[in-house]
Amino acid sequence: MDSLDNPEVQDASMAPMLFFPHDADSASDVKCRRLILRLGYEGYGRWWRLCELMASATGHAVPCATEEDRMLLCDELRCDEDGLSALLDALADLGLVPGDVLAEGHIASERMTKNALYFGRRKVNGRKGGYAKAARDKERKA
Repeated sequence: MDSLDNPEVQDASMAPMLFFPHDADSASDVKCRRLILRLGYEGYGRWWRLCELMASATGHAVPCATEEDRMLLCDELRCDEDGLSALLDALADLGLVPGDVLAEGHIASERMTKNALYFGRRKVNGRKGGYAKAARDKERKA
C-alpha cells in the first residue's frame, strides 16, 4: 500500500506542524515574484504569515468563510478587509492557494499539504522503527 493511501499517514499529516521548509530563494520563485510585483513585500510577508498559520492549524487550512474569520485574519495579517481580499485574490490567481478551496471558505496550499504528508510519513515510520527497536530490545533481555 502506498503510504499516501495509508490512513495512519493521513491522520498523522493532519496534526499541526512545528516547522515547515521555507526555501531561502523562495522570493525568486515565479509565483512569489508575481506576488511581490502585485502586492509588494508586504503581500509577500503576509503570504508567509498565512503559511505559518496553515502549518500550525489542524488540517492545515485556515477558515475565511465568516465575517468573524475574516476579521481575525485581518488582525493577524495587519490589514483591512480590502487588503485581505486583494491578497486572497492574488494568491488564488497565482496558484499559491487553490481557488476552489478558497471559494469553500478555507485558505489552504498544495505545498503545505505535501509538507504535512512528508512529516506524517516520517511520524508513522518513526513509530514503526521505534516499535521494532523496543521489541528487539525486549527479546534481547529475555
